[in-house]
Amino acid sequence: MKLDFLGTADSGGIPIHNCKCLICEEYRKNNKINLATSAYITCENGEIILIDAGIENISSIFDNKKIKAILLTHFHPDHTLGLLRLRYSADKIDCYHPKDEKGFADLFKHTKAINYIQNSAFNPIKINELTFTPIPLQHSKNTTGYLIEDKNKTIAYLTDCAGISDESMDFLLSKNIDECYIDAGLAPNLNNGNHLNYEEAIKLLDKINAKKSHLIHASHHTLSYLKSNNIKLKYDFYNV
Repeated sequence: MKLDFLGTADSGGIPIHNCKCLICEEYRKNNKINLATSAYITCENGEIILIDAGIENISSIFDNKKIKAILLTHFHPDHTLGLLRLRYSADKIDCYHPKDEKGFADLFKHTKAINYIQNSAFNPIKINELTFTPIPLQHSKNTTGYLIEDKNKTIAYLTDCAGISDESMDFLLSKNIDECYIDAGLAPNLNNGNHLNYEEAIKLLDKINAKKSHLIHASHHTLSYLKSNNIKLKYDFYNV
């Protein structure tokens, strides 16, 4: 099992339009773009499972590919924008999500090809050879990360997140986790209460103690702060 990313940035992506910070200028110079955090897994039979769908043209990216299911962490636009087009698919697609009465835009009103299924905390969802267990996270919208398991590997996907409850942490500590990806979108001087800063995220990664740990959901502000202050972190920011 391999977790691939279409993007690992915050909702603004990198570079930000007309921003002249160190990171945005560096990305332009190197012709790099990092889009909002979205991930996917290619199953053994070639089918695709999306974990979030924040990339606007995600339907084009996976055209001629069978999308078996979507696992949404929450309904903020940078995690659901791609559904506005993907719902016109010729295929029916199951989309698992945490409880949210409003969702995003008119996705619930005009479901079209998407079959929305409310997940339940810590209740496993079996899709092909994989098991996805929703893990409640603290965020400004009702949010669940996912523990992703197959016979060979266990991955914890924990975005967006401002904290982890004792119950969710106890669940994570009960597992032998191979890879952990966690929201660390903010620098310590930019904490807004909806996301972890990298210092907070590092403490959580130390506690979870996965074999491999990565920070995700970085903003250009955070990466510029690290670069300008020559700060080296214990865990790397996973950037695509």
